[in-house]
Amino acid sequence: MDKFIDLRKLNNDELYRLRKKIVGLKEKGHSGKEIERLANVRANRVSEIWQKYKKDGPEALKLSAPGRKQGEKALLTGVTEMEIRRTLTEITPDELGMPYSLWTRQIACDYIRQKYGIRLSFRCMTNYFKKWGFICRAPAKTAEFRTSPAFKRFMEKDFPVIVRRAASENVGIYWFNETCVEKERGGEIKMAAAVTARGTSRFTFFEGRMSQEKLIVLMSRLIRFADRKVFFIAADTEAFRGKKVREWLKGLENRIEVFYYPNAQK
Repeated sequence: MDKFIDLRKLNNDELYRLRKKIVGLKEKGHSGKEIERLANVRANRVSEIWQKYKKDGPEALKLSAPGRKQGEKALLTGVTEMEIRRTLTEITPDELGMPYSLWTRQIACDYIRQKYGIRLSFRCMTNYFKKWGFICRAPAKTAEFRTSPAFKRFMEKDFPVIVRRAASENVGIYWFNETCVEKERGGEIKMAAAVTARGTSRFTFFEGRMSQEKLIVLMSRLIRFADRKVFFIAADTEAFRGKKVREWLKGLENRIEVFYYPNAQK
């Protein structure tokens, strides 16, 4: 008899509890092989559950509702999908004549409606974004940072002060994060995003490693059409604290203020 659990035979509640158990064991530092023994789930399945959780957060623990299969009655054809994805990664909205400097899901919906005459719901656009890898969450929502002692101290001590100031001064709070969306020969295409606590993501794309110049481009675009001051929270790294960034911030105190959280590794 196979000692491992057949996940296909579990109901939704059983599968959710099992996924939650696996994620809990991973966050405690157990290896895939250890969890295989403790949860009676093959190590490759453990890895799949953990990787999806790191990418999608708690929503990944829930079983997807039944619906149409991938590609079935899709609103966008394969060719149109490729065109839209290429446009979003290579061109900014203002370059297309739109009054925005960074992409969001809603702005992408507006572009698709104008360009192709196709109306996508916000939920449908979210599903396409997940398919394309255009998901970038605030660090506070990711497993990597939730288990970091230094980051926990920042969230308990420093972040409440930032929130109180933002509320009293009518300031918007954005977290910086980045994710790789495509690998090419000789480099990577990454999504650089400013993310709110509610998950609204304003983003652009760049190639290679993050640099001071690329960060400045993102921040300048973030405040370009902003109707109020921005608190921008980023990792405490040289790319964010460098001389070029400090020089750029001078004179913009009424538009943007940057706060730094410790790296997850610290």
